[in-house]
Amino acid sequence: MIRAAEDVFLAMAAEQTIRPIVEGYQKSILATRTWPVSSELVERRQRRAGDEPVDEYVTDIKFAWTMEPEAFAFFNKRCNEERVAAGLVVETEAHCPLLVAEHTTCLAKLALCDAMASVTSLSSRKVAMMKPDDREKFVDLTLRLLAPFVTNPLARYTA
Repeated sequence: MIRAAEDVFLAMAAEQTIRPIVEGYQKSILATRTWPVSSELVERRQRRAGDEPVDEYVTDIKFAWTMEPEAFAFFNKRCNEERVAAGLVVETEAHCPLLVAEHTTCLAKLALCDAMASVTSLSSRKVAMMKPDDREKFVDLTLRLLAPFVTNPLARYTA
């Protein structure tokens, strides 16, 4: 249980370290030009919105996935160049370091839930089905319970 909590703390720390770097270069790249939303997606949105205008350009990095394929390919290429310049390592160029870190944190939290299942009677499968806010509260409470028993999670890597 303690080891699982340590893994969550390490994953969260890595994610919090990587987030400002990745979001920084993504926002910077996004600001360099206009990035068109996929014409197919614009058409679908217009059908739903009726007379209301819909965004035809990506202005927020959270919606980069909505770009035209060619625009996204160029955006992704620029992100990879910036990732390399920032010294962030990933398994393949198709991977975003922030998404990898978020995924690692998610997996660590689910492993924590499984490690605590004998105490909480909630497996990771049950926790994963909770509303996102409730899931985060559950993990937070679990971490607060175990935090006094966590010493230095980096010690196992530096020994």
